[in-house]
Amino acid sequence: LPPNDGFVRDNGNYHKAYAKALDTSYEGFVYDDPDVKVSDGAVFPHQKIRDALETMEKANLFRTDVTQPFGLGTKCAKTYVTRCLLGEPGTTYKYLGLRMFAHPWNSNVLVSDNKSLRDALYTLSDLNDTLTRRTETHLSILDEKRKARGVPQPTVKGRAKFDITLINRMETSPDLKAEPMTNKGRCTVSWHADSSLEHYSTIGVYHTIFDKRNTKDEQDGWSVALRVSHDCEGPSASRRGTDIGSSVITDTPVISTSLPSGAAYYMLDDFNHHHQHAVLAPETSSGGIRFSSTHRLLRLGHNVDFVIERCRSTCAGFHRKGLKVWRSEQMLLTDTESEWIRQFYVQGYGHKANLWPYWKDPMCTLLKYWSQLERRTKQVVDLLRFAAEERCGLGGSNTASASVPSRAERKVREKRRKAASAIADIMDRNDDDSEDAHDAIYVPVATLLEERATMRKLWAERERDKVFQRMDYEYRPLPPPFTFESNEVSSSGKPLGEEEEETGRSPLVGSPKNLHVLAANLRQWALAYRTQNRSDLPECAEEQSSKGGDSHSKGLTWEGWSLSDKQFGLEMQKPWAGALLSGEKKIETRAYDFPPALIGKKILILESKPGKAGVSSLGNVVTDSDGIDKHVRILGWAIFDQVIEYKNRESFENDEKLHLVTRDSGYGWNDGKTEVIYGWVCKNMKVYSGRDVEPQVDALVRRMRSLFQIQPKCTETAGGSPSQVGDSGSSKSCGKKNKNKKRKKQVSSASGGAGQGASQKEHVSGKKEKKKKKKRF
Repeated sequence: LPPNDGFVRDNGNYHKAYAKALDTSYEGFVYDDPDVKVSDGAVFPHQKIRDALETMEKANLFRTDVTQPFGLGTKCAKTYVTRCLLGEPGTTYKYLGLRMFAHPWNSNVLVSDNKSLRDALYTLSDLNDTLTRRTETHLSILDEKRKARGVPQPTVKGRAKFDITLINRMETSPDLKAEPMTNKGRCTVSWHADSSLEHYSTIGVYHTIFDKRNTKDEQDGWSVALRVSHDCEGPSASRRGTDIGSSVITDTPVISTSLPSGAAYYMLDDFNHHHQHAVLAPETSSGGIRFSSTHRLLRLGHNVDFVIERCRSTCAGFHRKGLKVWRSEQMLLTDTESEWIRQFYVQGYGHKANLWPYWKDPMCTLLKYWSQLERRTKQVVDLLRFAAEERCGLGGSNTASASVPSRAERKVREKRRKAASAIADIMDRNDDDSEDAHDAIYVPVATLLEERATMRKLWAERERDKVFQRMDYEYRPLPPPFTFESNEVSSSGKPLGEEEEETGRSPLVGSPKNLHVLAANLRQWALAYRTQNRSDLPECAEEQSSKGGDSHSKGLTWEGWSLSDKQFGLEMQKPWAGALLSGEKKIETRAYDFPPALIGKKILILESKPGKAGVSSLGNVVTDSDGIDKHVRILGWAIFDQVIEYKNRESFENDEKLHLVTRDSGYGWNDGKTEVIYGWVCKNMKVYSGRDVEPQVDALVRRMRSLFQIQPKCTETAGGSPSQVGDSGSSKSCGKKNKNKKRKKQVSSASGGAGQGASQKEHVSGKKEKKKKKKRF
């Protein structure tokens, strides 16, 4: 029977029971002592590995993860341990709903200007090679052991290879949860089997302990617990269903192994398929800090090159049509967005700063393909709409006296005709004669759009999870760099987003609500296609998607903040604007957070007149006709590079010399009311002088509190009013500006503006009268 703590351990009266368990129920778990040697000397360069881990820790590579164990739409959880991932270039590892992105250990990839850090990563790559060789040895021994027992060939199916290592840094804490099986001892890593691995692949772990002051037996230190759990992973895992706990075999004793610092252990071949493991912390804080480097071999699909190749191949086949093609495209689009792009940006600014030197190119490539897949989706939706309109006879002429259609109308009619012909061709190739286009094409595509809308809604909830508010600013999610409802074209003629590196642009609506509206329209077009009745056609999708929403109360994750071609300004009362740009005021304090997407970007400083503390003197929209210069002055620009959270009066008032807010100020700490004050740290700034060309502004549009979007004079917003700029923040370029202005005046006077027209006539006649008077004299 197990000892009092519930585990069979390799000590005392249980030495034989422990050895028997390893030889039977736990066959495949083996370990190397720290001083293991081969013919050419010691296997592990312990000090070199420890130096490498310390270098990585100083470089801030070990980070806290925020996981979502039960999937999108469920609660997020912060990990007790800090981690980093190393591996072959482009590798990732997904666990508990979070995808980790690897620092490449390959010497051919420049990952840092820090030579000591590069050397540290290479050291872990060398450790990977060492563990691979040791795995070959242990697999050979296991093979011989199983052959001697008469196990059918092949006795060993896995191969000795690793392409990543997940390095955990863990220490004891009173917050750790109790081990659930025995309720004795605490887990830094709870019961699990490693996921996302190639079937039958070995897991190799090297661990080392720092600052260990405990002089007791190793059994009182860090330990690895093991239990039998059939088909918890591997090719037969689907047999157990969704309840992993049901696969645990409680009749088999649970064992615990304590290994000295510098030891390595291996879970060989199919061991991970039928066993779970946990890491138990020492009973006291004297157990030191444990680093474990866990080496794994991933299944196909976890390297970014795999998904990039899928995107390349799919986008190269855009000439093909049909439900199978379109379904494959839509599933790839959703997967690329949800499993790769959003997974990268949800981990915050600190994560991005660490990994961007290598991951910039792969992520920008994914954003480029995301843009292409979004445009393809728009083409498919348009084709289905045009086909339904053609079936309903929309735009056709039924009378001899019908007016001659314009060139634009003739183009639309041609698109409708071709779309209807394309859908007819697809249905002719359909093997199921019982289905019509309504069921075979329209409804499945609408369902795929609805699934993506739901995915975006759940991701928005994840990005707003309260767990992030309790973490440092660098861990808070960055908004993914998507721009929706964008049809803008670059000077080369390509859609913007193919030339801008870190931007994904889509002509479609982006919010979950509006995407559901688009899907609903698609279902209406499906009905109209079936009935051929115009009354079944939906109202204009653009009209529906533009309804509702306050364009002046955007959140921190609003997609418009990430627009690279748009500029924003911050309203600051006099004299604080001048103090910030002179460098006297180094921190701007606010009662609200700064949009993460604006970190590191130039923000225009809009100096308004002195007024009441915390109250804006500007309206939601200030146009050039209102006299912008009467309300604000564009004093210069500033760059904010981080945000400090002041959570108590003491910390806030300690920085008074930096933010200049005195105790008696209306912007100061108010006991009983103030919970947090945000300090926007100014990294760089510039005051416009007479030699500088100040921005020419047509309008200021409030987006969040005192942050305004700048509408330059060279642009004209859709709908003719700055307040009607879309939720994505995009605006339409003004072509032939002077002609457009003349046309606007003509339209205005011709559409019932009698008073305005009369005043213009009076003005002109007044000028003529003055000229006549001058001639008389």
